[in-house]
Amino acid sequence: MPETIESEAARYIELIALWEGRINATHLQSALNISRHTAQKILHAYNERHPQNLFYDSSLKGNIPTGLFKPRYCQGRIEEYFQQLLRSLNPQDKTFTESQFDFVEAPLRNISPEYVRPIVQAIRGKKRLDVGYASVTTPDFEERIIAPHSLVFTDIRWHVRAYCEKNQDFRDFVLSRFNGVFNEEGAARFHREHDEKWNRLVDLVIEPDPRLSASQKRIIELDYQMENGQRVLKTRAALLMYLLQKLHLEQYKPTAEAQQIIVNSECWKRIEKYLPK
Repeated sequence: MPETIESEAARYIELIALWEGRINATHLQSALNISRHTAQKILHAYNERHPQNLFYDSSLKGNIPTGLFKPRYCQGRIEEYFQQLLRSLNPQDKTFTESQFDFVEAPLRNISPEYVRPIVQAIRGKKRLDVGYASVTTPDFEERIIAPHSLVFTDIRWHVRAYCEKNQDFRDFVLSRFNGVFNEEGAARFHREHDEKWNRLVDLVIEPDPRLSASQKRIIELDYQMENGQRVLKTRAALLMYLLQKLHLEQYKPTAEAQQIIVNSECWKRIEKYLPK
């Protein structure tokens, strides 16, 4: 087997085992487009080379990471896992495919696999989780029951989109604010298809700040690839605030040079209802 294919497969094995908690030949067969026999050989070779990393759990029909697991072919960072997931999405439409993952931009915070693994498993199994969660309004860890359906990362953080039984609504939960306790609470009653803000796509229309001169506006139009003085950006209503933050549009700047772009006034009237009060 060529070394490049082996390294790619070994990296995939580690990422899936580390972040999802289980890897088997079916995963490899699908991801690498290889035969089941070849996938089994690759997995067997990895286990022989690194016996301390995985053990086979017959009840789960897969290889599970041990307490001594140490990545050899990846860095064990959540960004790597997310990039691996993106490669499996529809390359023509990576944002709006039917996936339980979405993105705005790369994160800055490092997240432990132990925090992500049970959430990914709950998403795929459509389960409820009893968790400990701290927020700015309740800084002490508080017990919550959530039904997660999607992981998202923005410029500054990872969060999970989930139905919160306390608030009886879909909310964003920052991954770094969980306390690491995740207890399964049975099947979820509310899923992604029930999350109206998640499923609603909205158009964010941006244009040059009207305070700019005509020549300055032309530069901004080129920067943002505008047509007829505007650029339309499509996003989920649930992710709208993060897109505004990414574009530095959540606050109005005192000078045109600092502001550069604004949200079209008619567009603002349409989207304002989706923003936090």
